[in-house]
Amino acid sequence: MNETFRPRSNFLWAGVSLVLILLFAANSMVVATSFEQNIFEFLICLILVATAYLIWIKPKMVLRDDHIEVVNPLSTVVIPYSDVVELNTKWTLTITHSGGQTKVWVAPAGGKQRWVADKKFGWLSSDIPLSQSRETEMESMSASLHSSSGQAAYMIQERIKRIH
Repeated sequence: MNETFRPRSNFLWAGVSLVLILLFAANSMVVATSFEQNIFEFLICLILVATAYLIWIKPKMVLRDDHIEVVNPLSTVVIPYSDVVELNTKWTLTITHSGGQTKVWVAPAGGKQRWVADKKFGWLSSDIPLSQSRETEMESMSASLHSSSGQAAYMIQERIKRIH
């Protein structure tokens, strides 16, 4: 069974980008003084639409039965699960494999403030300890399941466990 990993926020950002580009195109039609200016500004719109597609819609990570397919804006890499050596989630998910390293664009490690708040206060302050705990759990924010990189790494690790 194939699973596709792509944050939903990518579609939101793509939609916002396309709305702004459409507003620019509408403004160009109203304000432009010459045919050449219209053509030039519509070419700019096409370039911006292509860029929005490449940045927000095209990137994804597809977990197939026997390999990972990483689709980045300008490249697609197929990595067999057996070739995965390490999953690093420091800035973005980086898959180290026998063929080198591949960065997964759709799995950035963001949300530092959210991670800190969750670790400190829990969801809506429900996890505040009543007494001081001497043991603290050390987990990097990028490895947390609250970050895209942590979620993607977890999905890969689970697939690798199922295979072995």
